[in-house]
Amino acid sequence: MVIMSCKSQSGFVTVNHVVYKGDKYRLDIPNGYRFKGSEAGVEKENIYIYPDSIYVYVTDFKHTPNANNIKALGDSVFQFRFQNEDLIKEANKAIGREVVKVLPDTFELSGIDREGRYWKDVKIGKTSVGYGNVPKENLSKYEGILSSFRRY
Repeated sequence: MVIMSCKSQSGFVTVNHVVYKGDKYRLDIPNGYRFKGSEAGVEKENIYIYPDSIYVYVTDFKHTPNANNIKALGDSVFQFRFQNEDLIKEANKAIGREVVKVLPDTFELSGIDREGRYWKDVKIGKTSVGYGNVPKENLSKYEGILSSFRRY
C-alpha cells in the first residue's frame, strides 16, 4: 500500500509517503510532476518526473532509479549499500563475500552521469531518496529538496 497526499506551498508541494513497515516521510518537491508509483510485496517506490526529465524519488527498492549510476561507481559500492538486509546477508555468507563490518544507517552517493547531469541517492535505513538528470544550474534547488526529506 502506498499512501500519498500533498499540500501546496509557493510552487512546491509537500508529499507524504507511507513506505516500508509503515514508516512515514515527507518531502517538499516542485509542482508540475508526473507521478509513477510501483509496489512489489513490501517494497514501494514513488517517482516524480518533470517535463525536463529531472526526477525525484523515494523508494524501498534495491534498484533505485539511480541504480545504474551507483553501479558505475563500482560494483562493490552497489553491493555494500544493501549488505545488512537479511536476504543479502545470507547470500554474502553463502558465497564468502567480504562485507564492510560497520555500515552506517545513512549512506550517501552522488555523481555526474554520462550526459553531464547530476544525481544523488541517500539511503536511510531501508529507504532511499534521491534525484537524477539535474543540470548544474539546478543543483542547489534539488539539494534543498533532498534536505526537506523527513520522518513524521
